[in-house]
Amino acid sequence: MFAGLNDASLNLLLQFLSVIILIIALLQVSKDPSGKHCRFVGIAVLLQLVSILFFMFPSMSALTDLGLSSSLQTQMYLHHFAGLLVVIFYIYIKLAIDGRVKMIFNPFNLMKITLALWIIVFIGGIGLYLSIWEGFSLL
Repeated sequence: MFAGLNDASLNLLLQFLSVIILIIALLQVSKDPSGKHCRFVGIAVLLQLVSILFFMFPSMSALTDLGLSSSLQTQMYLHHFAGLLVVIFYIYIKLAIDGRVKMIFNPFNLMKITLALWIIVFIGGIGLYLSIWEGFSLL
């Protein structure tokens, strides 16, 4: 799987690290919801932003020029859109919890939706990695 360590492999490793940090954050939610939990989630989102800027955006730009199948391109765009929603939801939740924006949605319910979406995006990203870089299609 990681035979040739390229940007995609590094990105995948960063994603696994992000998920591990997210799991640690989930374990902290009942113990220290506004302390350690929020810090760990912030670190996980920061890793996502680094990943988006340094790996995903350049990769998406290059891959759209290669003529991927329409199915694979659709998967890629859905993955990127849903991933950006996770980041946007995090920003809203953080600002709402801090009292900087008016709470339009209940941030605690949105946290659960964001977690579910993050998991879906992670699984979709693994599928894209396997399809594009390993030649293995899950669909």
